Amino acid sequence: MERKRALNWAGKYFLLTTVLGLVGITLVAIGGYVAYTQASGSLYGFPRPTVRSLVGLVPILLGIVVWRAGKAWALYLTLTGAMEDELGDTFDTEHVKSDIVAVLDDRLADMQQDLQSVNREIRNLKDKGEFDFSQDD
Repeated sequence: MERKRALNWAGKYFLLTTVLGLVGITLVAIGGYVAYTQASGSLYGFPRPTVRSLVGLVPILLGIVVWRAGKAWALYLTLTGAMEDELGDTFDTEHVKSDIVAVLDDRLADMQQDLQSVNREIRNLKDKGEFDFSQDD
């Protein structure tokens, strides 16, 4: 794979994972803020959790899921795209067809030259009288 193309796909992967990571971190921060503000009083210097503060766990879990699932999705998207891009150039059907036609043209040209040389040899033998085409039974 060309360096420019590889750098392009790596950049796409980095951009996707960065954006999805930031979205995940934002959701975790929102969840933490909600859980902290809904807690009442303190227990040994830490906020005491309440049922209302557990609502903050939903965005926290959602943020983790967005981050991890987004990272996996970005890997799948960029890896398959890069492979399709590379294989598309390697196994281009039009390119394969043109290669096959070029080889066949060369072989047919060789065969035509061989036939012409055989015809010349037969004509030379016939002119010298060394080869008789008449059939006497």
